[in-house]
Amino acid sequence: MGRALGIAAPLPERRRGIEGHWERFRHGACPEPGTFLRPEIASSWQRSAARPVACPRLAPSEDHALVAQVWRDSALRTAVERRKGDIAALAAEAGMLAAVADPCGRLLWSQASRPMRRRAESINFTTGGRWDEPSVGTNAVGLALELRAPVTVFSAEHYQPCVHDWVCYAAPILHPRSGTCVGVLDLSTTWNRHTPLGRAAVTELARGIAAELPEEAPRAELELRVLGEPQVWFRGKRLRLKPRQQEILALLALHPQGLTLEALHAALYGDARVSLATLKSELSHLRRQLDGRIESRPYRLSLSVWADFVAVWQALRRDCGEEALALYRGPLLPRSESPELCEWRHCIDAVMERALRACRDTGVLLERLCQGGGSALLRERLAELVG
Repeated sequence: MGRALGIAAPLPERRRGIEGHWERFRHGACPEPGTFLRPEIASSWQRSAARPVACPRLAPSEDHALVAQVWRDSALRTAVERRKGDIAALAAEAGMLAAVADPCGRLLWSQASRPMRRRAESINFTTGGRWDEPSVGTNAVGLALELRAPVTVFSAEHYQPCVHDWVCYAAPILHPRSGTCVGVLDLSTTWNRHTPLGRAAVTELARGIAAELPEEAPRAELELRVLGEPQVWFRGKRLRLKPRQQEILALLALHPQGLTLEALHAALYGDARVSLATLKSELSHLRRQLDGRIESRPYRLSLSVWADFVAVWQALRRDCGEEALALYRGPLLPRSESPELCEWRHCIDAVMERALRACRDTGVLLERLCQGGGSALLRERLAELVG
């Protein structure tokens, strides 16, 4: 009830209430969710405090020419262009700023009314500005990426005082088929113009942009996307599987000829004390999920399979580093402790690093950066080529 009263309070009262929480937090008190302070904001403040930002007055900014090239080459740009009229009309009529960020929280495009443009420029809320949580603390772009959900960040809910006069609404842009976060749409204005309709508007616009993204045709009956954020697709529909089940499918994809129950157990659990019966139970569940397409004696997949990590490894073996870079989205099942998958993860990452150092195609590297592969090594390599 307290939270509901806080959110429904007049805007000046709500701002004063949040500022009180902020001042206590700034002086060392642990943020306690309650009236005026939502749990997601309190959690974000704590994450932000654990990694102090470099400058409290403005966001860090990247090379504008590099960011402009990323935007020009991005499929996201084409989708935004098709909805640009709706976004521009809303920004003009409501006196707002609209911005699109990539999965790293870096702003790729923005459009603003004149007053908001001046405010944005003063804090680097412009093309090239980095608005992920590690860079600037609690803000709508960073929180939408963290939660993968629409958010509102009002006034002093922002971690940086330079944004306390703002209210920002943001929603992730999720590919309708893969569920991959390809970016974030943000709408911002001054705190005293806050309206609950702002969050609804940004959510609907983000869905509209997502609907304009290019289709991704299925590569096989079963698709394993287990580099970075794991996803499993069966006949065009995403399966919600436990991490252990994702590991089993990855191991079966590595062994199309099949594995005995004992061999699969060793590859999955190593020396851990897990019974064969537990593994058989997991396999039975997976068999039901895949319409019976797992055979036994030996255990193997009896359907067409495409696995991103296998495709990356095959590209690397063919010395097609740029093809591998285009497919690579992150480490193989990074939380897995399977002995065999850990070995594959280390091998792929080591060879990928060599491929990255050898790559001379800025287009491929820019696409990786736009997709969220913003490692320090990638940025260094791009700087070498562009500079």
